Amino acid sequence: MAKNNGNMQVIKEDNIKEGSYYHSGFDAVVRKNDTVQFNQMFPLKTSKDYSDSALGVLSTREKNQRLRKGLFTNPDKETIKEFDLRKFKAEPATPGVNEADALRKETEQLAKMCSWGYTIDSQEFFCTEFVHTLLRIPAGKTISDFHSFLPYFVEEDRETLSSDWSQALRSGKAFSSVTRLGHVQENTWIRLSINPVYKEGILIKMIGTLQDVTDSKETELKVTGEKEKAEQATKAKSEFVSLMSHEIRTPLNAIMGLTYLLLQEENIDQKHKENLQSIHFSSQNMLALINNTLDFSRIEAGKIEIEKVNFQLTDLLKKIHRSLSNRALEKQLDFSLCIGENTPAEVAGDPARLTQVLNNLMSNAIKFTNKGSVKLSVDVVYQSDNDWVLEFSVADTGVGIPEDRQQQIFESFVQASAATHRQYGGTGLGLAITKKIVELQNGSILLKSTPGEGSVFSVRLRFVKPSASYDSHQSFGQDTLFNSTLKDAKVLVIDDNAMNNMVASKLLSSWQAEVDTAGDGLAALEKIKVNTYDLVLMDLQMPVMNGFDAIAEIRKMGYNMPIIALTANASEEEKKRILAIGGNDYLTKPFVPQELHDKIQQSLQPVCL
Repeated sequence: MAKNNGNMQVIKEDNIKEGSYYHSGFDAVVRKNDTVQFNQMFPLKTSKDYSDSALGVLSTREKNQRLRKGLFTNPDKETIKEFDLRKFKAEPATPGVNEADALRKETEQLAKMCSWGYTIDSQEFFCTEFVHTLLRIPAGKTISDFHSFLPYFVEEDRETLSSDWSQALRSGKAFSSVTRLGHVQENTWIRLSINPVYKEGILIKMIGTLQDVTDSKETELKVTGEKEKAEQATKAKSEFVSLMSHEIRTPLNAIMGLTYLLLQEENIDQKHKENLQSIHFSSQNMLALINNTLDFSRIEAGKIEIEKVNFQLTDLLKKIHRSLSNRALEKQLDFSLCIGENTPAEVAGDPARLTQVLNNLMSNAIKFTNKGSVKLSVDVVYQSDNDWVLEFSVADTGVGIPEDRQQQIFESFVQASAATHRQYGGTGLGLAITKKIVELQNGSILLKSTPGEGSVFSVRLRFVKPSASYDSHQSFGQDTLFNSTLKDAKVLVIDDNAMNNMVASKLLSSWQAEVDTAGDGLAALEKIKVNTYDLVLMDLQMPVMNGFDAIAEIRKMGYNMPIIALTANASEEEKKRILAIGGNDYLTKPFVPQELHDKIQQSLQPVCL
């Protein structure tokens, strides 16, 4: 009977029968008593190629065969002899050559890979048999050197592979490349790699592999193809949004410009004035929708850049507050601005994006508040020698937002409820864009709201101290703007749209500027050659000669008068291109008359004194 004795298994010698089972993981140690003990040690091998087997002294080959079978027959008992363990040398038993070769072949087939080598001194080339299967080499063809591989690969890769091989021999460096078989119909991708082998700093051989990587390559191509399709779809969507933006902005520019001019008339009938104000309000709402859609498209495409310029923070906040005062007044809301006493007057950051964030939050607050108040406040929450963290809060007493919707409203195209859209309109993009712009500046936005009582949006942004290394953002207050004129300024307006030409000309004339017009870039060049202009307003998208070419040609001819580009495409790339070719500034259509006056006055300060 077999019994366990610690880690040993003891079997009585009398119980060993022919065909009895033997676990090949054990080895036997013969003792002088009547039992045989098994332990989990490797077989012991004698210097005379005899091994101490489970039941006697056998030849190593025979021992290995019986160990693998797990069987010991009755005749094994007769071979038991006494021996001195000190004469034995312990070595791990190794499988036979045939078994190792079979294992290698099975591994190559499973991995779809074969190996090859090249000895530098003897120039001997050798490879495993599986190379014929892997490369679909016809019967009777042999592989005698590296170049014997090349006819089986696609023709366009052969020269490159040959060059890589030559370079590897010269430099002793490894290389790897993926190519296709060229003599089979289906696409079969092969990765060919080679690695140098050094001995005592001397290159002695090259060893390499060939592996079928068709599955992984096809997956890679599929992923790449899907990525390219997604990128093309995003690009097409972006171009479509840009095109539609341009097409809508052009007529909207005329609507807003003419409405403004009519509202400036002194003897206008009150009924007509109310209608014009309604048109003006609706056109501004339409412009806000266009801007939000375009901004969302640019943010999705990763084309929004944050700039850093010096600007007057307190002046900017007052200007934003003043620009929205009329809307709050129409709803009879208490509309206030509170600037903390420690708030810096001047900082460095992105004034345009700050304006966009605060405009979005304050416009929403006014829209969703029917009675009560809307308040914009700013305070310092952190200050160091180099920067500030400022908190901008917009508080209202409006409809409020349910708790379960407070996070979702920051998602694209989401509003507090379907009723919100029906009652107040909008696309649901404003807060999503606001959140993304804040996060692009490494800031944070927080909402606290109670339905029926109101909401508070708090934005924290970091601004650094002004530096001479930054450009300075200049703006003109509303009072300064309309108390000034452009008298004695001679301006050339270039636009292929007759309505836009007319609107710009009337605006400039109302500011006492002298105006001339042209319908395309080429016509503008002819006028510039024979007339002297203090400033040029240049549309970009025109027939015959576009604005880009016209600006470049004007600068090439040596004229250095200020050029302000008028564009319906408000992309960062277009703005950079304008400045790169010699434009001084740009204005996005449809423009607010005040913005146009600001740009012109800034460029012509020496003229308009």
